Amino acid sequence: MADVRKMQKKSLMVNGSPVSILVEDGVTLVQVIRGQLGLAGTKVGCGLNQCGVCNVILDGKVVRSCVLKMSKVPDGAELITIEGIG
Repeated sequence: MADVRKMQKKSLMVNGSPVSILVEDGVTLVQVIRGQLGLAGTKVGCGLNQCGVCNVILDGKVVRSCVLKMSKVPDGAELITIEGIG
């Protein structure tokens, strides 16, 4: 049986700019930030939700992007990375 992965289309406001992305189930927010959006300021430290190196602001709350799955990120969410702060 073929490995079929579900894709989701998400619209986000990233650092004040609207962005539409297509993501697979199971992909983390940091993978999207670094890979698809090309924003290298967000880093991965421990990858275990403990160190906070990957922190971003999602809808006004600080979240650890290394463990947050894109399936949990609401469509239309506002994301602020270090690039949006500096």
